Amino acid sequence: MTLDRSAMREAVSDVTIGFFMAFPIAFVVLSITTWLELSVPVTAGVQTLVFTVVALVRKYFVRVHFKSRDEVWESLDK
Repeated sequence: MTLDRSAMREAVSDVTIGFFMAFPIAFVVLSITTWLELSVPVTAGVQTLVFTVVALVRKYFVRVHFKSRDEVWESLDK
């Protein structure tokens, strides 16, 4: 099995960005749901939905960044 270093860098970058985004997002979502006095199951659902949307948007932008970066490197190799 060969290690794809570019894919590994992208994956580590994406997870690192997500790690540092998670606490502030969780804090805001939990603060809002507590203020609204929502039940635990509703809070869990809201938090799951928010994290899913944020993860999809984050992953899209990370992929676009690495794709454009790879295209620049490929054009320099020619």
